[in-house]
Amino acid sequence: MNKTVFPNITIAIPTFNEEKRIDTCLKSIFRQNYPYKKLEVIVVDDYSQDKTVQIAQKYPIKILYNGAHDGEVGKMIAFKKSKGEFFYYLDADCELKGKDCLKKLIKPLMEDRTLAASFTRNYARKDAPALERYYSMHPTQCDPIYEFFSPSIANTVVEKRGDYQVCEYSLNKIPPAGHCVFRREFLWPLVKNKKKFMELDFLVVLVENGFNRFAYVPQAGVYHHHVSSLVELLKKRSRNVQRVYLPEVEKRKYRWFDLKKPGDLFKIFLWIIYAHLFFPSLIRGIFKSVKYKDWAGLYEPIVTLLVTDVIIFSFLSNKKGRKFIQESLSSINE
Repeated sequence: MNKTVFPNITIAIPTFNEEKRIDTCLKSIFRQNYPYKKLEVIVVDDYSQDKTVQIAQKYPIKILYNGAHDGEVGKMIAFKKSKGEFFYYLDADCELKGKDCLKKLIKPLMEDRTLAASFTRNYARKDAPALERYYSMHPTQCDPIYEFFSPSIANTVVEKRGDYQVCEYSLNKIPPAGHCVFRREFLWPLVKNKKKFMELDFLVVLVENGFNRFAYVPQAGVYHHHVSSLVELLKKRSRNVQRVYLPEVEKRKYRWFDLKKPGDLFKIFLWIIYAHLFFPSLIRGIFKSVKYKDWAGLYEPIVTLLVTDVIIFSFLSNKKGRKFIQESLSSINE
């Protein structure tokens, strides 16, 4: 990419007590082979009680504040203030791989103006915690349950162009790849009145409005230091269901399954049986371990069972979750 055509990119990072991770995240951004003057990095802090802000201030960034205790609100605050031609958000536990990640992600967007966004896959270093290595065996670090109910990236690819692939989505075929470099001019008019940046929902919004072409750039790469222990994983899954998904479940556009559809209910029933049989997922875990030459694949049956049960428990232990299930089942009986 010629230096004269580097577009402006806004990178948003929502934070809350991220002093152990924010330096690594920001360092990975500012070591990129990309002109600093073309980068607008916005840290939206939720009034951290540690040294997150002090560490972030060592870099040429903007700091905004979010008192909602909601990362999605923080992302939207940054999006509304962003000036870049492209918008990209990173969690504080993310790290751009290598020095050309941004260049690789921007390249397809500059070559093809019909592309609404570009995205890459997640990687894990060899010395990363085993659970992180296991999750990175899937390009978007999907839990097995969500992988089962989600379209794969491969099923959306319509063209291969050198170091990236062009994907075409439809409303019933959108992979859960929300960490995108979005073309701001396409997305902004459609979501400017939203309070939260719900990236998966926004993929649906783009597709609904005819912006259904995306670029998959696997070689760019992000290290997402997702989880390091089973306890941390289960806490995150419970929190995501109860604090992110259920509060606005009726409004969510991106859904892995629809409880009002008998076919989806049957698939859920099959999945629960599969998860609790344990042995079939163990076989799959062995296959992953052989394929990736890493014993971390053996986490498959454990994660399959525990995450499934935590999600079920999170729905049943939440008043809104129980109501949602009852209303969905009632609509089928009617």
